[in-house]
Amino acid sequence: MVSAAHQLDLEATTRPLAEIAAYLKQTVGQRVAAAIAGLADIKQIGRYARAHGPQPHATTERRLREGYKVVRMLVDAHGDKTARAWLFGTNTRLDDQAPVDVLGAAIKTADFTMVVQAARQAASFHARPPADVCGSAAG
Repeated sequence: MVSAAHQLDLEATTRPLAEIAAYLKQTVGQRVAAAIAGLADIKQIGRYARAHGPQPHATTERRLREGYKVVRMLVDAHGDKTARAWLFGTNTRLDDQAPVDVLGAAIKTADFTMVVQAARQAASFHARPPADVCGSAAG
């Protein structure tokens, strides 16, 4: 049995880049997707999302693939609005930087790893519902 984390890693590695760019553009918007990739030209995400569009440099491609992992984890756990908010919030695990800023400037594996680990932690946190909505009858 393959873990969800391993499956997501595999998907982020093997999925065509055009699909990854299209997912990010659709899920968090073109401007946020460009910020994740460290791109000044936000329209470049749309170009990458085309089936026969240009291929980015290796660093930009890695940012998009790692950003895909982060966004998928958060969207699957909490929805797209929360994922966008998390990307722009300061994060103590990232020296009080916003994850989108760390991803957009990331070059070293350690930078990518820090953001993915922070996202994994955020995605795995599920607040418990209040006692009165847990289905127990009062009595």
